[in-house]
Amino acid sequence: MKIEIAEALLQKVLEKSTITEDRIDEYRKYFQRMAKYKYDNYEQYGAGMRFIEKLALWLDGMEDADKETALEFIKNRVVFISALEMRLLVEACYPDLIKDILIDTINIQNSYPSYTLNKVINSQEYKMLLRRSLFFGMSDGARIDEFRRANTGKISHEQIYQTYELSEVRAEKMQKELIQDFPGLFGREAKEGEDKFQRLFLLDDFSASGTSYLKYDKEKDKLKGKIAGLYESVFSKDSKLSKIFDIDNLKVYVIIYLCTQQAKNAIESNFDILEAKYGHRPQLLTMHTIPQSFALDPSSDQDKLICEICMKDQYYDPKLQNKHTDQGGTDVKMGFGGCGLPLILHHNTPNNSVPILWSYENSKFEGLFPRIPRHIVL
Repeated sequence: MKIEIAEALLQKVLEKSTITEDRIDEYRKYFQRMAKYKYDNYEQYGAGMRFIEKLALWLDGMEDADKETALEFIKNRVVFISALEMRLLVEACYPDLIKDILIDTINIQNSYPSYTLNKVINSQEYKMLLRRSLFFGMSDGARIDEFRRANTGKISHEQIYQTYELSEVRAEKMQKELIQDFPGLFGREAKEGEDKFQRLFLLDDFSASGTSYLKYDKEKDKLKGKIAGLYESVFSKDSKLSKIFDIDNLKVYVIIYLCTQQAKNAIESNFDILEAKYGHRPQLLTMHTIPQSFALDPSSDQDKLICEICMKDQYYDPKLQNKHTDQGGTDVKMGFGGCGLPLILHHNTPNNSVPILWSYENSKFEGLFPRIPRHIVL
């Protein structure tokens, strides 16, 4: 749809509401700017669809009394993470976070003062620890390709892999490349024990609830999730994968570029169980933590009205619920796990956000930023 037609449609929809002319003009100008700057770049819009048209259609499906509340919600509470903003987090991961971890390790091992950065970075110890590190993606959203390109010349491609589910053949190849690199990098062959990896960094882009990473199943008395699966493959006594790691000195870091405080708490709450089983505790780090105050709060004056809209049956399709969303413990009127996020990611809206933002295209009330589901929706 041409932008002029879309703007005329939005104007017509707003004029049917109780919003004053001055406010309509304010909204129109604001959303025109935001559409150009961010919202038109949402990657799950259909061919030819743009934000202004979608906003008009979204509002047209609402009661007139709800339209201004919805507009204020989008204007003042919704956060849209663009591709550029996410890329900045990925590109900053090594220089701003991983590098400091390695530097601190070398400082402690050699009793170097914390201010001798150049000495540490140029030392053989630092270079060796970096080469004896592996970097795995935790999902297809980990942006491993961007991480690899951002660190070309610093980290070997043989240290980076798109998934944490590593085959024995691939693991052996990584270890073989490590051994072969020693003469070129350090002027000598690898000594006993130096042919194994000491650091493992697990990377992912976003977590809102944390349940897919680590969750304790009380009924089965078992840990589930990606971290649990990796620990099973690395630290089990009969594990074939463990032979490429220096288990006694191995440290595992889970790095999530964008993570809610709720997810961080949920994941770390199960580290005691993980450590009790395997004798090893990982460390969770984030590039940016979304505070709990970011989530919608039905008891606050700011969020009360939009939360009431989210809870209305006319804007909620029970078909959004399935066996996968049931793992969150509630319906999804306030998002998976009741997270209540007003968050949009440029490539897909997380289902932890409120459904009025992401309801699928075949729902009775379609979201402003429709989500592409991971699982089949009937």
